[in-house]
Amino acid sequence: MANAAAAPACAASDDTYLQELIRGSVPGPSSSRARVAPLTDDEIGWFCCGICTERRLVLDRFRAGARCAHDFCIECVVRYIEGRVANGAVPVPCPAPECRDGVMHPEACKKLVDIDVFDAWCVALCERAVGPARARCPYRDCGELVALEAADGVLSEVECPTCSRAFCLQCEEPWDERHGGGGGDGRGGCVLAGLAVGNKWTRCPSCRAMIDKIDGCRRMLCRCGTSFCYVCGSPVSEKGCRCFFAQEDPALTLQNAGFECKSGVSIDKC
Repeated sequence: MANAAAAPACAASDDTYLQELIRGSVPGPSSSRARVAPLTDDEIGWFCCGICTERRLVLDRFRAGARCAHDFCIECVVRYIEGRVANGAVPVPCPAPECRDGVMHPEACKKLVDIDVFDAWCVALCERAVGPARARCPYRDCGELVALEAADGVLSEVECPTCSRAFCLQCEEPWDERHGGGGGDGRGGCVLAGLAVGNKWTRCPSCRAMIDKIDGCRRMLCRCGTSFCYVCGSPVSEKGCRCFFAQEDPALTLQNAGFECKSGVSIDKC
């Protein structure tokens, strides 16, 4: 009985010894040296987040790329990525406005964001790579991304190659009686398309969002980051757009072509 009572006491003593050994208060059996003290926060280092401007440990530092020198805390970066992905504004650049080298990649940020955000990020990048000639099947049990060989601005009814159900290319809604008057040629009347024509809206060539210009010049900057011409709907580069190249005078500048607001000129003529 004495041996049975002494066993729990020995086990408790061993547990206490192990806990003290882990904390470093008792030298280990193979070494008499004391444990190295952990680094202090000042020894680890600090940085200032470029978004929240708070002082953070360098362990919490994030940079958009190898060539980017702007520092941000992980919490701010996650919120920034979530906002950009929710708006379809991909690729996701460095949050610093003056930065031209930093671009965030989904795989590099996979451990930071939720899996839903990561999936939506990848899908948005794929859709942007396909271009404006695309549409997504609106049926919940399908959702297939449909790439169109020829994107006609008049064409309305298309058929999903996966589920074989028809939907409207203009508003990306199931094809029903609201899209009547088609005559079987896929060119039925869409309410959204009618409003776009009546109000002279233009669709973004990247994310396909409808844009309504209230004032300013015809160079639009969509929330997805794409710069395009409001008149012809084509992306604007340093050389211009389709409107610019269609001018008879090749010496016409971008400003004269209407891409920049000019002083003393009315908005309607800009």
